[in-house]
Parts: sequence; structure tokens; C-alpha cells
Amino acid sequence: MSDFDEFLKRNQVFAANVDLARLAMPESMPERLVLVLVCADPRVEPAGFLGIATGEAGVLRNTGGRVDGRVIEDIAYLAVRLGVRMDVAIVHHTQCGTGLLADPAFRRSFAERTGGDDAVLAERAVTDPAATVRRDVAKLLADPLMTGEVLASVSGYVLRLETGLVETVVEHVVGTAAESVAPAGR
Repeated sequence: MSDFDEFLKRNQVFAANVDLARLAMPESMPERLVLVLVCADPRVEPAGFLGIATGEAGVLRNTGGRVDGRVIEDIAYLAVRLGVRMDVAIVHHTQCGTGLLADPAFRRSFAERTGGDDAVLAERAVTDPAATVRRDVAKLLADPLMTGEVLASVSGYVLRLETGLVETVVEHVVGTAAESVAPAGR
């Protein structure tokens, strides 16, 4: 029996009680949809710290909650597939485990084990979440895929694990769908 078996038991309770209408694809979508990008750290669960219910927002997770090529492609795909403009909220957090990537010895050892690129790994470190969330907001806004047809707004936040509170760092409203964000390299 694996640890996942407990989750399967909980799924039985979920399935018995869920409003299946909340799981169905709606006949029409709202004009805008909130999408939260957050770290994969199990302490940082957006349903918990933001109170997000099923169907209220899209959620993307990776180590550090960082903007990279895959996240950009996922946001573009969701916006096009669902026919909505996205209100993207990027949330970094204090005490992030990716801070270890700032340590050259750890990073070098990890790069050797995984074949990762040292410079890319160094860039992923979240040691100052307010600074990294600002950089990620700018990176997302600068990407040529992130036009006004895809984005309605991009904002950056820090979840302080010491208090459980989320602080706003930066907010940016994107122009109308007819306007484009100035392209820049990834």
C-alpha cells in the first residue's frame, strides 16, 4: 500500500459529494479567467491559502513557481483553447526550497546528477521572492506570445509562510485584446 492509497480513499468521498456540474466544461466561458502560478512545495497549496474552489481558477505549479517557456506555452494554450483572456497571478513564497540553487556547490552537484544547465538552475533560485516575482512578471509581459488577446493582467505576490499572508508586489493591466505586448526575447 502506497501513501497515495489514502488519497484514493479521499477521492471516493469527493466523488460521492461533488457537484458534477462544477467539473463539466461550461457551455460559455467568462471573458476572463484567473490563473495562478505557484510553487510545487506542498506547504503552498493555493486552494488552502487563497481559498480557491473547484472551477474558480486555473493553477499551474512548478518548482519555485517560476515563469519559463513551458509556463508561457501553457498560458497561451489555455487562453486560446478556452477563448478567454487570463488574469495571471504569480505567487512566490518565503522559505522556498529552490533557494538551495543559489549555493554553487549544491547547484553543481544537482546539475551533474540531472544534466541541467548551471546558469539556468542559478536563475531558478528564489532567495528574494519579491525580486524574483518582479522578474517573472516582466518576463511574462515581454514574451511575444503574451499579447493582449492572451493576457488581461499579470500580477506578482509573495506568500509569507511566517504569517500565512499574501502581499502584493506588482500589478500590471495589459491593454485591450487589439493591442499587443512589446515582444522581447525569452
